Amino acid sequence: MLRELRVKRFAVIEEVTVPFAPGLNVLTGETGAGKSILIDAILLLLGARAQSDLIRSDSESATVEAIFDIDPGGEIPRILEDLGHTAEDGQLIIRREWSRSGRSRAFVSDTPATLGLLERLGDQLVEIHGQHEHQLLMEPARQLDLLDRFAGAEAAREAVGALVSRWEQGRAELEGLATAERDRARKEDLYRFQLSEIDGARLKAGEEEDLGLERQRLQHCERLREGLAEVERLLYDDAESAAARLARSSRLLGELAKFDPALAAAGEPLESAQAHLEDAVGQARRLRERLESDPGRLEEIDARLDALTKLKRKYGESVEAMLRYREQIAAELERLDRHDELVAEQEAALASLAAEAERAALALSAAREKAAGRLEGLVQRELRALGMEKAQFRILLTREVAIPGGLSAGPQNFRVTPRGMEAAQFLLSTNPGEVPKPLSRVISGGELSRTMLGIKVILAAADSVPTLVFDEVDAGIGGRIAEVVGQKLRQTARSRQVLCVTHLAQIAVYADQHVLVTKTVTGRRTITGVGALNETGRVEELARMLGGERITETALRHARELRRGALASG
Repeated sequence: MLRELRVKRFAVIEEVTVPFAPGLNVLTGETGAGKSILIDAILLLLGARAQSDLIRSDSESATVEAIFDIDPGGEIPRILEDLGHTAEDGQLIIRREWSRSGRSRAFVSDTPATLGLLERLGDQLVEIHGQHEHQLLMEPARQLDLLDRFAGAEAAREAVGALVSRWEQGRAELEGLATAERDRARKEDLYRFQLSEIDGARLKAGEEEDLGLERQRLQHCERLREGLAEVERLLYDDAESAAARLARSSRLLGELAKFDPALAAAGEPLESAQAHLEDAVGQARRLRERLESDPGRLEEIDARLDALTKLKRKYGESVEAMLRYREQIAAELERLDRHDELVAEQEAALASLAAEAERAALALSAAREKAAGRLEGLVQRELRALGMEKAQFRILLTREVAIPGGLSAGPQNFRVTPRGMEAAQFLLSTNPGEVPKPLSRVISGGELSRTMLGIKVILAAADSVPTLVFDEVDAGIGGRIAEVVGQKLRQTARSRQVLCVTHLAQIAVYADQHVLVTKTVTGRRTITGVGALNETGRVEELARMLGGERITETALRHARELRRGALASG
């Protein structure tokens, strides 16, 4: 919900901070004080275009900012996370700044943001109803969403969407098989040749490394033999070798131990060292004896490595990679051999999916048709209660015939999309004999706002946008109908936050919070003020709205009666 709105140097407003509360918030004040300007400020935070002529005449820039309370587990944190933004402590701050030079900037929680992000967030945060305003409910796609929510058919639509997606994927795979058929023979010849070449090479994992080591030993055979012989001399053969020195040291310690038994322990590591030394000498001798120069074997290794290098240029960067490629083409060959069988299996699977999608789409259509009839009656009843006795509300469901090869349902072969078979459009006729037309073509702002209000009362539990804004909802009404509108607004505000700009006391009296917009002129400057009213202030403002600028005792008494009646009605 909208917690607070801050506006600086925008139109007639120099600087105001507007608090909002849960439930129904009404904004009242004299004509020209700036009530609708506050709605314009909210629109800017939803991504509307910022124009330089909206900047206060004595300033070079303007700023609007809002604080929203959001659901940490809802859609908004997911949108923010997808685009690298965050919302801390369940609050989201959106700010717009723009100047006369044309520069405009947007921020989400003090991080630069695009207008596209503001529009996406706005769709989740606020819905504004009023003439010439951004109205989600005017869009046919939105109307279908609301109908599905009213019908409790969202899960059914998701199921249809999943089936259509699987069918489209299956059709693409079948088309791929048809394309593969055309060049199957060419692929088979190629893969069989490659398989034969790889198998003929008798590849072994780790072979290159083993051959490389063997080649290195053969290339440096003489150097290795000389070095190992030198190791034997130093460790064992020479008179001053390590073995001779260890033996003399061991004997000496044994003789000294006769005088100090503790020295016997010092001889034990020397005996162990002698054993290790003899083992090392034995290994060096055996290695030297096995070393033989073999030019023929070296040529064989070079030839084998050269052959592997040529194969790697074709099939992989290593023997292991070539073996993996070999498994891939072997599997592909098997698939090509089973082509006709695979086509038959895919066609059967596709037919089964199509039948399942058709059943699901027809069931969804039946639920929509049934719900549309119920919703028409309920909305029409609300419109009559709101003073539109002659209004006719209709929901038009339209379908398209599927193109050849497309997914269809029903005897007429209607096209099935991820959203089902239908498109929905809300239609309204406000005068007898007038053909119902789309809501987007309703000219009267008051009629449109009341229609939106009537729909919202019915769909309050189905819609997820937390804040609704109604501007011009009281256009062309008064008396009893105004009181009904106020009651409907309060009813809607029980499940979400509602902001309403009104000139009628019969509506304002039902507010959970009453915000007054005032305008004063000091010298040549107009100053707009905004503040939430206490109970005394509310009665005085209601009296002004009832009786004009001069507040009489009669107007005050009438205001108190209205207020008591609203409080008593709950």
